[in-house]
Amino acid sequence: MAILALATLQRQVVVVGLLLVPVLAVVCWARLSPISYRRLLADPLWRRRTGRAVRKQWPLIAEACGLSRRTPRVALALVTPPLGVIGPSERVVVPTLRGMSWAGHQLTLRPALLLGQTIGDVEEATERLRLAVAAHRVRVAPDEDQISCRIICRFGDVLAEPFATPLPEADHLPLTRVCLGRTEDEQPWTVDLRVSTLTAGASGAGKGSVMWSLMVELAPAAHAGLVQIHGIDLKGGMELGLGRPLFTRYADDPGTAVRLLEDAVEECERRARGMVGVAREHVPSVEAPLVLVLIDELASLVAYLPDRDLLRRAEVALARLCSIGRAPGYFVFGFLQDPRKETLKARHLFQQTIALRLRDREEVAMVLGDGAISAGAAAHRIPRSTPGVGFALDDAGRLVRVRAGFVDDHAIREIAHRYPAAAQIPVEPLEVDPARPPRSRSPRSRNSEAA
Repeated sequence: MAILALATLQRQVVVVGLLLVPVLAVVCWARLSPISYRRLLADPLWRRRTGRAVRKQWPLIAEACGLSRRTPRVALALVTPPLGVIGPSERVVVPTLRGMSWAGHQLTLRPALLLGQTIGDVEEATERLRLAVAAHRVRVAPDEDQISCRIICRFGDVLAEPFATPLPEADHLPLTRVCLGRTEDEQPWTVDLRVSTLTAGASGAGKGSVMWSLMVELAPAAHAGLVQIHGIDLKGGMELGLGRPLFTRYADDPGTAVRLLEDAVEECERRARGMVGVAREHVPSVEAPLVLVLIDELASLVAYLPDRDLLRRAEVALARLCSIGRAPGYFVFGFLQDPRKETLKARHLFQQTIALRLRDREEVAMVLGDGAISAGAAAHRIPRSTPGVGFALDDAGRLVRVRAGFVDDHAIREIAHRYPAAAQIPVEPLEVDPARPPRSRSPRSRNSEAA
């Protein structure tokens, strides 16, 4: 009996050991190498479990999110004295889930839309879908044929942690697109350099990150003479003054800023006249560089100037430069907090827009368009703890969530020392008639006082 009991105990120990060894191995793996553990075991298991749950519950999810439709189902007429006629009943129809796929922490669903259902109907349900599948963000991406779409569910936020913008090498000379950071698809975020671009965001939203990432990217080209950067900073140079050597022309007061804009318009028109019969689009060269006018706090130049004559001249020059500058190679990159039309009348002339953290839904629609929020671009819900995060809309209408890289003061000084502009051209101050005082009030206010 003692031998039998010992043998039984040994078997139990072996069984317990066989059960505990894998568990202990997994625990040790997770502690000693958490990155490989998540990549090879935890994440695949989580994706499999989440995918199976979404596929199984898809009919309930689609119905709860408003993507279903009730259609009549005619039953056979059954006439009996006690029951009467059994009329038509209804059945619930939902879009068929044609497939799903994973890419990292991003789940892509491919629904087959119902007859009469539009992509806009799916876009309106994005927030309900996000809550239903417990995703960080959901967006709808139309397919190329524009008759179907993909529902892209992002679990986790790859843009939560800040990162530094790397300093470029001397042979890095972008003349068409520049990289400003990363997208939520973990791809480089590039913007078209040859399109006037408006960046809007509340105070502390990260406009400086977008601005200086752009400057860092263009610094070698500016040093080589292929690009000229004209800077306007009506905060007295608090933002752009640290990188003053990077600018070919620079203004930090209203009069000089207006002269800089008007000179840019004049040069742009002169170059356009020279291109007549020669070329339809400008090719940057040292003799005829691409010119980028960078304006920080754009509203201070076109809306808040107390001198109404200067304000009118600034508005006219900005609108003219944005409207004719593409072919001759003159572009405006403007940054402001208030995107209302009353603040920036030429807002519609900026064909590429970037929305950082904004105050409300109306401002999001002003910057990205009416359908932006339905498509998942809730810029008014970006937390204050993530400066530089926003949504970018390019000239082709593509909307993507992005984060700009961070450039600290040391990096700005380093890039300004390493790649100063090929030439620095002073801006002549405006000639002001001392006999005529500046108009600081509107004609309406003066007429009301005279009355």
